[in-house]
Amino acid sequence: MNSKRTLISKIGIVDASTGHWRGYPSRNLTPAGLSAVLKELDAGYTRNAMELFDEMEEKDLHLATVMQTRVSAAASIPRKIIPASDGGTALKHADFIRSVWERLEGKTRLLHDILMSIGRGFSISEIMYEPRGDDLVATRIKFCPQSLFSFADPEKPGAMLDFPRYLPYGETKGRKLPRDKFIFHTHRESAGTPLRGGLYRGLAWYYLFTNYSIKDWMSFMDLYGIPLRIGKFKPSANEKSRDILRQAVRNLGSDAAAVISEDTTIEFIESKLSGGHDLFQSAVEFFNFQKSKRVLGQTLTTEQGKTGSYSLGTVHDRVRHDIIRFDCASLDETLTRDLIIPLIKANFGEQERYPRFATDADDYRTRTERLDDLKKLHDMGVPVSLAELYRTAGVGEPSETENVLAKEGVK
Repeated sequence: MNSKRTLISKIGIVDASTGHWRGYPSRNLTPAGLSAVLKELDAGYTRNAMELFDEMEEKDLHLATVMQTRVSAAASIPRKIIPASDGGTALKHADFIRSVWERLEGKTRLLHDILMSIGRGFSISEIMYEPRGDDLVATRIKFCPQSLFSFADPEKPGAMLDFPRYLPYGETKGRKLPRDKFIFHTHRESAGTPLRGGLYRGLAWYYLFTNYSIKDWMSFMDLYGIPLRIGKFKPSANEKSRDILRQAVRNLGSDAAAVISEDTTIEFIESKLSGGHDLFQSAVEFFNFQKSKRVLGQTLTTEQGKTGSYSLGTVHDRVRHDIIRFDCASLDETLTRDLIIPLIKANFGEQERYPRFATDADDYRTRTERLDDLKKLHDMGVPVSLAELYRTAGVGEPSETENVLAKEGVK
């Protein structure tokens, strides 16, 4: 098929290694500088913003932790491949996709990379295709740094592209990419382009505020955390003795040791602060609370806080679970559109319906609660379907030829 030849001929379009050459936009970052970076992002140019977001994860450990929590929660749940129907052809297509997915290299890392779009607004991964007998299969999927792409349309100034161009370092217009060769996942927390939908866009301000607070905190500790040291010398001391005393006072701040003459003395004056010195810590904690709420939808599963309870924490965790279900559903749609459908088209041609990815994001606690609800309905005399019971429990209904475990034992 032509589609097969096209996909094979396009192996390795994006040179991801060039993404290691980057600037450091967070260096001496100011509110004006951050505004400039975000305005550039609004125009479709991603490089500075994506490099800034990378640095935010490296430097802000709290932000990196809560984002890793959200990404890992969605990436670690097993996924199933559901046939388009119960027909033989549909089952054959699903089995083919299942065999490709099972053999795919680095699936765990791949899902984490794709879900980087939660913070950055989008992620792009290139599919490496290879022929296997008469089939064309995906053997590896390579993550591409977001800083290598541009959404600015070079042919229509001011217009934004739905699918970005590859913009290697040193180029200005970028290169068009074959759509079926890439997994393009977007995260839209707000209406508009993916560049406005990532969480890091708003969190960048709280990263900046946290950075200022920590710098001021460190300066405060440097000035007031160590006792003031005063060296005294007699009027008769010569210049050499004074230099020795001056150096000794300086060294006491780091070495806690000094050699001075009998004619000189050193006094320590401790700082007596009456309130206000915990302002910096309170500011950092406040900014971290805001980051947790933005990423996880709540704070009680990450910070204890001054108040809280187990029941309130459980409610907050349910909110987080709803977010996980949304992330899983969004990821399943992208994998179906950008991985399953191109593979089926290349190997079997156009189809009316295609297999799809599906994730059961219901955890054990949710399943247990639903089983309790079904039991209560049954106790009230409400008819309960056995199929619904098996589906809720996550087990298959036994066939007539299988042994079953009943209350009295195995039958």
